[in-house]
Amino acid sequence: MHILLRKAIEEKFGRLNELQLRAFSEISSAKSVLIIAPTGSGKTEAAVLPVLDAILKNDLKPISALYIAPIKALNRDLLERLEWWGAKTGIRVEVRHGDTSAYKKAKQTKKPPHLLIITPETLGVILAMKSLRAYLMNVKFVIVDEIAELVDNKRGVQLILGLERLAEIAEFQRIGLSATVGNEEEIREWLKADAIVKPSLRKEYSVKVLFPSPDERDLELAEKLKLPVDVATRLRVLWDIVEKHKRALIFTNTRQFAEILAHRLKAWGKPVEVHHGSLSKEARIQAERFLKEGKIKALICTSSMELGIDIGDVDVVIQYMSPRQVNRLIQRIGRARHRLGEVSKGYIITANVEDYLESLIIAERAIEGKLERVRPYENALDVLAHFVVGLLIEYKHLPKDKPFEIAKRAYPYRNLKWEDYEGVLNLLQEAHLIGYDEDKGVLFLRRGAYAYYYENLSTIPDEISYRVFDVSSGHIIGRLDESFVMDLEEGMEFIMNGKSWILLGIDEETKLLKVRESKSLESAIPSWEGEMIPVPLEVALDVGRLKRELLFDLERAKRIIKYVEFNEKELRKAKEILERQEPLSTDRDVGIESLPRALVIHADFGNQVNEAIGRFVWSFLSMRYGKVFTMRAQAHAIVFKTPFQLNPSEVKSYLLQDGRALPFVISRGLRESTIYRWRMLNVAKRIGALRREAKIRKVERLFEGTIMEKETLNELFHDKLDVKNAVEILEKIKSGMIRIKTTLNSEPSPLAQLNINIGGEFLISGELEKDEILELFKERLLDTEVMLVCINCGWSSRTKVSRLRERLKYLECPKCSSRMIAVAHPIDAEEFLKAFKKLKRGEKLENEKEKAYRKLIKAADLVQSYGFDGILALASYGTGPDTAARLLSQYRGEALLVALMEREREFIRTRRFWVNKEERKAKEE
Repeated sequence: MHILLRKAIEEKFGRLNELQLRAFSEISSAKSVLIIAPTGSGKTEAAVLPVLDAILKNDLKPISALYIAPIKALNRDLLERLEWWGAKTGIRVEVRHGDTSAYKKAKQTKKPPHLLIITPETLGVILAMKSLRAYLMNVKFVIVDEIAELVDNKRGVQLILGLERLAEIAEFQRIGLSATVGNEEEIREWLKADAIVKPSLRKEYSVKVLFPSPDERDLELAEKLKLPVDVATRLRVLWDIVEKHKRALIFTNTRQFAEILAHRLKAWGKPVEVHHGSLSKEARIQAERFLKEGKIKALICTSSMELGIDIGDVDVVIQYMSPRQVNRLIQRIGRARHRLGEVSKGYIITANVEDYLESLIIAERAIEGKLERVRPYENALDVLAHFVVGLLIEYKHLPKDKPFEIAKRAYPYRNLKWEDYEGVLNLLQEAHLIGYDEDKGVLFLRRGAYAYYYENLSTIPDEISYRVFDVSSGHIIGRLDESFVMDLEEGMEFIMNGKSWILLGIDEETKLLKVRESKSLESAIPSWEGEMIPVPLEVALDVGRLKRELLFDLERAKRIIKYVEFNEKELRKAKEILERQEPLSTDRDVGIESLPRALVIHADFGNQVNEAIGRFVWSFLSMRYGKVFTMRAQAHAIVFKTPFQLNPSEVKSYLLQDGRALPFVISRGLRESTIYRWRMLNVAKRIGALRREAKIRKVERLFEGTIMEKETLNELFHDKLDVKNAVEILEKIKSGMIRIKTTLNSEPSPLAQLNINIGGEFLISGELEKDEILELFKERLLDTEVMLVCINCGWSSRTKVSRLRERLKYLECPKCSSRMIAVAHPIDAEEFLKAFKKLKRGEKLENEKEKAYRKLIKAADLVQSYGFDGILALASYGTGPDTAARLLSQYRGEALLVALMEREREFIRTRRFWVNKEERKAKEE
């Protein structure tokens, strides 16, 4: 070891720990290594010190080493730590990312540092820079920090391809840093490391799971903070724990919840600050400093604090509500007493019975070391397209098979097919980004390639935000990201700022959402749902097993959670709640509970399996009744909002279908969803088929049957749906290994109520008011697209009902000036026009054509007689001219809207009994 480094180590640590000594030995012997160890075990120094030693001993030229960290906040923290070592050894350490000034970047090209800290995206920039190319040839080490944060997403895929590009010009050792994961060998292969280095001592954890019940003390706090008493109880229990310790971290699963919890505690006068990724850099630094200096007792945070940011010694971690994954709990609780040999102490405060049982299982699995596998993202075709263009920017001309060969060296593309690669090349050629010279067999660069490459350096979609406008108060109440808005449809409810809102309309031009507050939580989706951590299948199944054992034998149930601290009184409370639950899901049972306006499938299969099964069932329901259902998958239930009470036996029959059909059925259903359109839009941009600023609503039609469609489904099946395990679950249901119990209820069971109102931890519950329902129905009618048809000459035009209110006085045919204009649904208009053309030719109409013709004549009469009320009636779902005439003769104004709404409900209820299109059309009349 070089003398300067030895002196610095003595000053900083005294001596290296076991992990650092082993890493030093392996890296110094020219091996690529993956270092796996808990937070606070000295991983950073384990990776960097042997690199600094090699730079000093061998007088390596800049840039000798790249340190790649996935988060800018981590870069800031790293820079402070590594600059200390640089100052002591005379090695220059600098950082480069999107926020680095142009002056500093220019300086780095003239005089680069020995060790450069970058983000994955910055690697893509510097590889394409001529001015840095000669320096990159000097790279002897690449360190990748927080590798588990990259393996399962497209950022990681882009990074690993970047390393293969770098390997074309430099020979370097790869050093990966990771928290403990369930598939160490696969991560090692992903990085191409020769060996795994980890401590021989296993990190010890102490976890206590709490399910507190209110007592007299909480009534006063609830009154003071204007909170439900059970929420006040959880706050009191949380602060009792904080008071017994010097410095605490309180983790929540979402940013919004961190804000709400901090607000409550501050209102109670407690010294806390909040820390999450949406806050400014200054705010985060100040919060970290306040905790270090003892100005506050606790920091309320999200996953931003999992990644080793230096905040000094923390002696306790509190997780508010289930951490949802074992890996998350390990990362979070590992922040307390984080040195190897110390026991990290943590508490989980839970809010309901499923939250409690899930937390017990996660804590048990964490202590036993049963961590989740991090699933590598494979064959990302949009990232491959960017990689091909990047290579051509570097080399200008390449043999056609060269990018394919390089990509195949990377773990995510080991199974890449030539036809998929050719599909990507064809698309890049069609987009005029690259060309192919058939005579020479080489690919070459086209003019638009540079703009495309630099626009798509990040695989994270650019988020456009929509303003949320409350029509009642006339105020903007906040903003929502485009990815969340893509999942919203008019009439849906969502949660924001601690309240539930009904969406009345979306104005795409001004990016404005018009909403009205709703008192109902039923079917409301949290605006933060997109960032909720999915509960894995293994955890959910263990929760099911714990439920089953709790009902059968309490002592056996306690053995399942033998290493976790818990209060037996609280476990008995959970058992009592489960005893009142019918139907109850377990690892061997699924329960289908049908309610007047909802259906709940109780299923302990985790978020992603339940999402796949839920979409499978939704597809069958929609094929039979139309798209009148909304579905939300949770970890232990699938919730459908229904316009009528479904027969649970019918839903059971869908779960008994052949599971092998699931991928096809849900792929077809997904193609019509907003999330599919959103994902496809971003895939098309990353692959070069659309410019970054493009906004296309019907993108799924534009790219049907293309590489974009294939990659969009690949992305959704990786990120959102566990298709493979869902198929296995359906096969177990069909074979009888998993039983199904059905019930028809007028009121929801305890767990159905819990899952229908999920996300309502900090909200006020209540019924949806009648005037709000009516207003929502009216808003939907106004936004319905209808056809205007001239009965006299056959002119037709498509418009929205809302646009006809003002036009009605002057409504006449632009061709023949007739005022006999019918309002009709597009299918009816099409049938009328066919009949109209036949009559014009002097041909006789058969029965169906004559009915279609007379139907629109009646519709034109209704518009003439009843004006805008007539248009509203004709626009409502399931109301033909005969039914409309009957209702219009009896009702006006609000009473008419009520009658039309009831007619629509009746139509949806009875529509399932109609066998074919002809009967359906007859029933409308």
